Amino acid sequence: MKGYSTRDVAELLELPQETIRQIARSGILDPERTTGQHYRFSFQDIIILRTAKELLRSGVSKSRINNSLFQLKNRLPSSRTLSSLRILGDAGQVVVQDEDKVYNPETGQIHFNFAIADLAGTVAPLARQAARDAQSSDQLTSDDWFDLGVDLEAVSPEDAPAAYLRALELDPRHSDAHVNIGRLMQESGEYDAAEEHYHKAMEAEPDNVLAAFNLGTLLEDMGRIQDAILAYKKASSFADAHYNLSRLYELVGEHSQALKHLKAYRNLIDP
Repeated sequence: MKGYSTRDVAELLELPQETIRQIARSGILDPERTTGQHYRFSFQDIIILRTAKELLRSGVSKSRINNSLFQLKNRLPSSRTLSSLRILGDAGQVVVQDEDKVYNPETGQIHFNFAIADLAGTVAPLARQAARDAQSSDQLTSDDWFDLGVDLEAVSPEDAPAAYLRALELDPRHSDAHVNIGRLMQESGEYDAAEEHYHKAMEAEPDNVLAAFNLGTLLEDMGRIQDAILAYKKASSFADAHYNLSRLYELVGEHSQALKHLKAYRNLIDP
């Protein structure tokens, strides 16, 4: 039977088995059962249990964790899971960050982070002007154009690709520019072009782990699971690469490899 036993999870997360069973019984999780009625936890269950551990560590009570996560789970659309959200402890309460919003899962109240929006609105015209000024200058290096692209991504993302492409005109082997333009193309669905840029980044800088990791995510998007596994292995210093490897190995039925990379993920984020 697929999945992880209570003992596996307890060892992996360093949580008491009884705490894991209490959380499972609360309704937050929906683990499968063996014929002997023992829990079998999925990879997503483990991520939620690790979140619960962090909440306990930050001083949130078990009852509040169970209540908050149960209510949050029931409010989410079917396409979203608890493991897709960033759930934190704040002064004994549970709060959820999702992009630029902050939720109180017990009340359902949503707060927008106006500071981020205001800052972007103020800085965007300045960044666009800097880009226009740069066009008339022959003094900027490929690194200067790359830095300008990074600034534009933060406040005026539609103007960023041109800056990265200009950096690559000046230095076709600018690895970081290839990574960033590749990511933007991946996000816009231009998968073949994105793959080409990631490979060029790795040709220019073979140990560019961000290029390898992003290539892995792209190959996943393209449904090329075995190729994605190979790419993630080249980014082994990234905790998230091991997270994704564990998930993919579980997907293809290699349970021991999935557990191995899940342990590596834990060791990197919680040494």
